[in-house]
Amino acid sequence: MSWLAFGALVVATVVLLLLPGGIVNRCARLSWGASLALAPAVSAAIIAASAVLANKVGVGWNLLPPAVLTVVCAAGCWVVRWIAHHVVDSRHVSSSTVAPEVVASHPAGPNVAHTGTAPRAARIGPDDNGDGTGDDARPAPQRAAGRRSAPGWAWWLAGAVLGAVLTGWHMVAILGRPDNFSQTYDNIFHLNAIRWILDNSNGSSLALTMTSGDGPAAFYPLAWHDIASLSLKAMHSADVVAGNNAMVLVVPALVWVLGCFYLLHALGRVTRPGLIAAGLLVSAFPSFPYFLASWGALYPNMFGMAMIPATIALSYQTLGLGSHRLRLRTALPIGVLAIFGMAISHPNTIALYCVILIPLLITWLIRVLRAPSDQRSPWQRLAAMALFLVFAAAVVVIWKYIRPPEAAAFWAPIMGKKIALWQALTLTPRSAVTTILPAAVIVALGALIVLITRRQLWLLVAHGFVIFLWVVVAALPISPFRSTLVGIWYNDASRLAAALPLTAFPLAAIACNALAEWIARLARRQWPGARAEAITSWVLTVVMVAVLFPVTQLSAPLRQAVRDGSDSYRVTLNANVVDTDEYALLKRLPGLVPAGERVATVPYNGSSMAYALENVKTTTTHVLYSPSRDVAEINANLRNAESEPQVCSALRSMDVHYALDFGNVEVNNSQLSGGSPGFADLSEAPGFIPIATSGHAVLYRIDACS
Repeated sequence: MSWLAFGALVVATVVLLLLPGGIVNRCARLSWGASLALAPAVSAAIIAASAVLANKVGVGWNLLPPAVLTVVCAAGCWVVRWIAHHVVDSRHVSSSTVAPEVVASHPAGPNVAHTGTAPRAARIGPDDNGDGTGDDARPAPQRAAGRRSAPGWAWWLAGAVLGAVLTGWHMVAILGRPDNFSQTYDNIFHLNAIRWILDNSNGSSLALTMTSGDGPAAFYPLAWHDIASLSLKAMHSADVVAGNNAMVLVVPALVWVLGCFYLLHALGRVTRPGLIAAGLLVSAFPSFPYFLASWGALYPNMFGMAMIPATIALSYQTLGLGSHRLRLRTALPIGVLAIFGMAISHPNTIALYCVILIPLLITWLIRVLRAPSDQRSPWQRLAAMALFLVFAAAVVVIWKYIRPPEAAAFWAPIMGKKIALWQALTLTPRSAVTTILPAAVIVALGALIVLITRRQLWLLVAHGFVIFLWVVVAALPISPFRSTLVGIWYNDASRLAAALPLTAFPLAAIACNALAEWIARLARRQWPGARAEAITSWVLTVVMVAVLFPVTQLSAPLRQAVRDGSDSYRVTLNANVVDTDEYALLKRLPGLVPAGERVATVPYNGSSMAYALENVKTTTTHVLYSPSRDVAEINANLRNAESEPQVCSALRSMDVHYALDFGNVEVNNSQLSGGSPGFADLSEAPGFIPIATSGHAVLYRIDACS
């Protein structure tokens, strides 16, 4: 596929991620900025839920079900607001203590929502009031100067675009070409799942039968695959690899970046240099999003985790801890949809969201309990404690039930405790060498500023929680304690390695903003006046770019992560899933195998990729699968088809007339082919005629049953 055609798929993917959720968010009266940042999570919820509903009512998978559900959700948000206005507000209309609802228009960027009071300026640096502890204590002239220097929407746009471009640039470097695919274990499933959805016109997460054999459909969160399949349908394309790669590019460059900037806005107003610094920092962490795009490949995890910053920002504003409070009528329906969107992307991202939310809720509860009696009634305090207890119970339920089977959570520790802690503090988890990410110094500075100012302490505690979980999964021996804490992430260190930037990024942004504020304050003392202040802001911005660009974009750990990712997306002589010989033969399959006929494959050697790459049906589609009775018979006795009639019966039942032999080199150097003895030495089996070869890869026509 050409880059031009791929660009069209990227645009379609962006529209699918922003349009459904954006419409619903605006109907809930979120601001434009918040609507865009939360749109991907809400869109994921709508698209995945519509796929389930469409399958239930017998409607094929296309753009219509998401469109209908978008209208329903938008209408539901409007109804919630109408009821709140006419029932709740009308009871207080005569009370002079209740201010009319106003739109909180903050000049710093996205006007987040309706607070009932005018918004105040808040900073996320040393003068921050973003913890919601009270009014801005600065003298009136300083507050006025702060409002004058607050960056407008163009600065927010510039910072976000910078972050998106840099993140996208690194992702393109990893992809290399639109038709390259990740040579990883899980990608066999992901690409085949998208093909299966297209072929069966069914994207229901409750009805995936691709790997369940003769058993019932298994649940799998298909939000990623549903969106990729819809973008392909919208562009009338069947190129599964390109559709998947469009998601690989858009999720880090759009979903992650928008969410991070929304979180910055929720925490408080940042300076112009701080916004540009954020654009550089958001793309600077090797472990997220780049690592998950090339290890696994854990696309659903990457999708769900990219939504966490925006959802945390929504929670922060709903609890009233920042300068813009969201009314419950706006936050509740959007929050429910966004959390469901994370869950249907990958359920364990809900656990990570809870880890970050715990200190945030504790901060809110302490604030409620410490509030003067004339501001909080006893009933409000009881309600706050009850809400926290409900949340605690929900966390227990999530940790107990939303976890994989024990057999799937088999990952062992990979290093010692000291090394694990060092890698967490230096933001180089799973690094093969002892090194340090330069951005980690900025994160440490942000942590120090938080400790000194005692503002946004919840964020530092959340970062500590994530570091603790990483050390547990990476270094603690296998035990019930370890499985209880991190089994929800398959006891896999890689999944929690990617979580560190979720809390590291806002800490780094706090550091850059505080530094810019401190220098600007010194400059104001020397050169007072609005013109001097503007010049100082521009100079600081230029200096910030000059210093941070090489520190963030040219660091050795980041360059190594991009190189490793790039290597995993290349077809080479010794590629992990499909090598050059095998790929050459796969490209010829559509001209060799009649349409509709199936090819016998084993997934361990990559031959099952014939389905995803060339739309040639195969007997297997993933390494982890439950074979049907026919597939089990073929796996066990294929080479004996001439002498064993039951094999021919299984072949006829599945319309199998060909077999692919990719040799004994298996994905991840595993040793699983012993479970498929029927594919051993097909070159010596009677009735198997080689009709195409490419190096060691051979396509046989099965004449044994003629």
